[in-house]
Amino acid sequence: MILSKLKLLHIVIIGSVVCIGVGVGVYMMLIKPQKELLAKETARYNAAIGEGTMQVLQAAQDDYVKAQNERSRAVAALDDQMRRRMPDMSFERRDIGMMELWREQINTLGPLLEGFARDTNVDVLPTSMQIPAPPASPNDAIFDKTLLEFPSVGQIVVHGDFKSLMANVRRWNNCRRLVMVGPIRLAGTSPDLEATYSISCYIFPVAVGGPMIPMAVGGVAEPAAGGPMGMPGGPMGMPPGAMPPGAMPPGGMPPGGPPAGGAPQ
Repeated sequence: MILSKLKLLHIVIIGSVVCIGVGVGVYMMLIKPQKELLAKETARYNAAIGEGTMQVLQAAQDDYVKAQNERSRAVAALDDQMRRRMPDMSFERRDIGMMELWREQINTLGPLLEGFARDTNVDVLPTSMQIPAPPASPNDAIFDKTLLEFPSVGQIVVHGDFKSLMANVRRWNNCRRLVMVGPIRLAGTSPDLEATYSISCYIFPVAVGGPMIPMAVGGVAEPAAGGPMGMPGGPMGMPPGAMPPGAMPPGGMPPGGPPAGGAPQ
């Protein structure tokens, strides 16, 4: 009896977390029903105009305005979620977009998720997020996608009573990135329960990839206006401030070599 209730609760919880806010789910749950309602009321409004009765026309017009307002509210709610949970990342300029994605994957996403996983209301086992390596070419197919998916980037293991564990799961609704939690596995007996679940992350870029960047022999991008790859400071594939292998720093020496201008001792 208890197990069957727990399974039902798992389904309710997994459905109530941000799983529904991913990809097609966002469109299906927020926008698509309102678009369908608006189309229905538009057709009804047009038909009422043909009938010519003021009463029918007024009722259809009221419903049409109501459908428009509901769709506007759904779009505004979606836009608000995107502002709260999405990095301001555009791939319209592929070279700049690639560097933005590098910063997100290397500097932001992992630490952000690891930090959010720490919950003082439950005992959390040490968590390490495994963020995949970013693409090495601005012409990578990932820049043409409207949704970037990072599935199963980490596994969370928490200990506590049932109520606290469920609050820990729902807490991911407040994360500054759009995440999906689950599946959730429970073990033990309350108040000494262990919950294990995976974390996946999703990012909607502001714009998909623009024109392809011509590549020179060897796969290196042609310099663009403003510096190599359009980024002041570094060649393609090198983060700002880094130097290519074997490069001589100004006034210094290469790693393991003698001072500039000096002779081996």
